[in-house]
Amino acid sequence: MTDNGLLPAPYSPAWVRLPQPYVDAVARRLADGGVSVLDHWNDPMDPRDATVIVRAPAGGRLRFVWDEESGWRYGPMDAEGWTPLEATRYLPAGLLPPPAEVAAAFAAVLAGTCAGTPEHPRFRSFRDYGDGLDARLAAYAPVGAV
Repeated sequence: MTDNGLLPAPYSPAWVRLPQPYVDAVARRLADGGVSVLDHWNDPMDPRDATVIVRAPAGGRLRFVWDEESGWRYGPMDAEGWTPLEATRYLPAGLLPPPAEVAAAFAAVLAGTCAGTPEHPRFRSFRDYGDGLDARLAAYAPVGAV
């Protein structure tokens, strides 16, 4: 536990899973809006990140990735499932936008009205344990899950 007794200690199993309810909420919001969500998962590596794979309107797949330093980015996936770094674009939604805002940004990308930017933002470091991000992530967890 952290000093406040409410959040898991950094690098504990519960801490590395903190982003999962957030990305689950984003994936649900997308699916509810008619987006074909093919898969989504949490990745506890530094920085913690999560991936959502969706069907692109013209066929193929797009990979949307959130990480705890730079927020959401996306890019097209190749046949092997990779996204070329030069094709990655960052969304202008900030570090941890609400799932409804993420869904709107994804919809704009899928509609071709938002291209994102190749500039890599850095809102924080993954080492900034006490900056409030963990509490914001924990707010997406079911009651009693943290």
